[in-house]
Amino acid sequence: MSVEQRIPQRFIGPLGVLSLFVGLASIVMGFIFSVIGLTVFFGLNGLQGATSTDGVIVMVTGIALVGVSYLGYKGFMRFAT
Repeated sequence: MSVEQRIPQRFIGPLGVLSLFVGLASIVMGFIFSVIGLTVFFGLNGLQGATSTDGVIVMVTGIALVGVSYLGYKGFMRFAT
């Protein structure tokens, strides 16, 4: 039994829209986090207490959010029929 058969028909459209919003929000946040992580890593933002390790952590979080945006896109393509 596929996922589409287990979910009631009236929820499939809203799940597609929700997946689209999750994908869009996470790609925007992923881009912002990646850019902030790069600036912290290279010391371009002038923060005194930030280390390059902090920049890497923020950058990896941004890359993970880009992965979540891909999952949101795949969910939109599956449920928005």
